[in-house]
Amino acid sequence: MEEKMNTSPAPGAKGFGPIVLFVTVLSLAGVILYKTFKGAGREHQSSRFTTTTSTKKDGKSRKKKKMTFVPADFDLNMDEDQVISILKNPEKHPRQFGKLVYNINVKVLKHVANRMDLPRELKEEVEKEYKHHHEYMKKMYLRDFAELKDTTSNLYRIWYNNQASSSVKLFNEVASKYTCYLVDLIFSTVAKKGGYDFLQKNKNMETPCGIALEEAMYPMMDRLERRAAIDDFSESKGLLEDKVEKTIAELATMEVRDKKAINKQLSTKFLGFDVSSTDVEISAISVLKVGFKLDKSFKLDLKPRHKELIITLPQPQILSHEVYPRVDKLDIGWMKNIKKDDFNEYFNSLRQAFRDDAYNSDVFDKSKKQVQDLLSMMLDPVVKGMGSGYKIIYKYEKVEDDDLLRMKKNRKKHKKRKK
Repeated sequence: MEEKMNTSPAPGAKGFGPIVLFVTVLSLAGVILYKTFKGAGREHQSSRFTTTTSTKKDGKSRKKKKMTFVPADFDLNMDEDQVISILKNPEKHPRQFGKLVYNINVKVLKHVANRMDLPRELKEEVEKEYKHHHEYMKKMYLRDFAELKDTTSNLYRIWYNNQASSSVKLFNEVASKYTCYLVDLIFSTVAKKGGYDFLQKNKNMETPCGIALEEAMYPMMDRLERRAAIDDFSESKGLLEDKVEKTIAELATMEVRDKKAINKQLSTKFLGFDVSSTDVEISAISVLKVGFKLDKSFKLDLKPRHKELIITLPQPQILSHEVYPRVDKLDIGWMKNIKKDDFNEYFNSLRQAFRDDAYNSDVFDKSKKQVQDLLSMMLDPVVKGMGSGYKIIYKYEKVEDDDLLRMKKNRKKHKKRKK
């Protein structure tokens, strides 16, 4: 019996051919797409890095070096007393002020160079590059500092304990305005010489400008302000202890500066017992100017027969009087209220005491002498030109101001009481 072989396909073998064909076509398509986009990707990558390359003279291009920021400590050592002394009177010490600007700026720039991890030859270039700009930079610093600082208010700053501190703050304001400009100006040039990408930021988003301000300028100014506070206290204490009398040139008036204090102790009683007390201490400085109002009376009488030039002046008087009070102590009891009228009364009593002291002193006689010296210096050449033997005679009107008349009346009353 003849056997027949079964030649029909195995189950599942019928769908294997199309799968192999599909995989083959997909592979060919992937190869074609890879070759196509590979060339385009190279072109795109080339245009991406054009901003990080520079061209040499020979036509070859090179990539800019990446900027690296490393930790570095800022040197805070300085002669604080000398710095504060210069800042308080920059107009009197312009050369020292210029040197101070140079030292501070170089110190800040060197710290930025250390943080940027520049090689030694480029660090040396930093100071050389700054020297090209220092002359106009110090003039800008001095101009802006002088405009911000009102020199006529030095007395008030001393009294309120902030002359040195305010000078440091003003310098900080000026320096902060120019620090970023200076850093960008110097390091854009130095970095270019070394082939560095100056505009690049690190992962912490640090910038040379931020490093200069936050790590160098601000800590340095903070340290100076702390030192200045000590100097302010010392100077204001000296002003309180000493009475300053100074002659000024304007009409030969006298300027008298003085200091007084008042201490009031108020108590509240209940059934004859003190149940509450209030302690008030107020001190003040006085700036009193004595001189002449020549618009009221000023006469020149020439007597050729006697060879005399008679100058008639008004009586010296108080031209201006400024009082700057300060509350040094205020302990208010639990049953006692202090009203504003009480403070006004204290201030007025201090003001009147300053004026009484002026009238009891020789400041008015000194003012007469000063005005005579000034007018003689101005008129002596004219008098001598009229011939030999001429002399100047000074006379004063009898009219006196109200405060002086009141003082004389009080003196007369006081003498009568003694009798």
